[in-house]
Amino acid sequence: MYIHIHRIECDQISVKLEDFSKEDVGKLRAIGGGRWDPNGKCWRFSCTEEKIRQFAEYFPEAEIRMDGLAVSPKLSCDEKLIQALDQKLLTTLKLKGYSLKTSKAYRGHVRRYLQNLADHLRMKNPGALKDERMTSAIIDSSRTQQYALQLLEQGHSPAYVNQAISAMRFLAVEVLKQPSEQMKYIRPKKRKKLPYVLSEQEVLRVIQAPTNLKHRTMLYLAYASGLRVSEVVRLKVTDIDPERGLLRVRQGKGKKDRHTLLSQTAWDMIKKYVEAERLSNSMWLFPGQHPGSHLHERSLQKVFQEALKASGIRKQAGIHVLRHSFATHLLENGTDLRYIQELLGHANPSTTERYTHVSTKNLKQIESPLDRILRDQQGR
Repeated sequence: MYIHIHRIECDQISVKLEDFSKEDVGKLRAIGGGRWDPNGKCWRFSCTEEKIRQFAEYFPEAEIRMDGLAVSPKLSCDEKLIQALDQKLLTTLKLKGYSLKTSKAYRGHVRRYLQNLADHLRMKNPGALKDERMTSAIIDSSRTQQYALQLLEQGHSPAYVNQAISAMRFLAVEVLKQPSEQMKYIRPKKRKKLPYVLSEQEVLRVIQAPTNLKHRTMLYLAYASGLRVSEVVRLKVTDIDPERGLLRVRQGKGKKDRHTLLSQTAWDMIKKYVEAERLSNSMWLFPGQHPGSHLHERSLQKVFQEALKASGIRKQAGIHVLRHSFATHLLENGTDLRYIQELLGHANPSTTERYTHVSTKNLKQIESPLDRILRDQQGR
């Protein structure tokens, strides 16, 4: 039996069992302080050493893994080393102000790399690992390069491998204090993908598909203001400025505040929604199931997928397509790229320039040579 524990917030953990039997649920309730999360399909507990110890006591026969590492009263030497490095990494990420998503991604990459490294060192020299051996191997850029090649050969994308290299470089430079000029790696070339967009009519079909007022309001805002899914669910009632026709995005990607458009149509729908839900100014615009929490990102993603299916549009797309479509439609209607960059919150202009490659405004003026040849032939 396996029990998987993951840190989901600064002070919260999620707990998943292979099979929630009545006996196992009874044990979880006996531990105390937990609650079932229907969205994540897991139990949530406060993240304390006492709670982790209780899981080991209540489930003595189970293999418990926390963020990929074994949890047991008797940890192996390499697991102790990895957990110690993970704790140092977490502390440094917090001090540097990295986001929760980036921290989770970096820690996951580092744990997988360290476990791979431990297995490699143990094969070369069986026995308990020493701190010196592990540290020496971590700062060996050639070993990191071998691991990156291994990831590519396993079929991982260049973006995934690049993030893994960044995580391992952060560990070496920021945690182990190695000279940055020595930690240089060959990185795989990134794939250049064009943003996927919907036509204006397709967007309307999708955002008007939900019958639920809350769901429709969220989709209207996502498109009308060009918001990321994380930005939609974290909106507060006080972020809306109807007098100036603006929407404030607090601490978006890169921990930056910005203003974007508040469409009149979206504002009219927000007013109906706020009145129906009786929301106060101190609340999240889209509250979650638990008091004081906002709606989970996965919930909004599911709302979009259901709306896409209901619209009858047979295209594979995620909710981010609404943001891409917002930018493309602005560009096609003559909005300057500099303003689109500001509205989207892009730090680099080249990120916004991608939309010039998917805009059909100029392409529609070009006639295919096949159509011209056939038209000329028929005119003879």
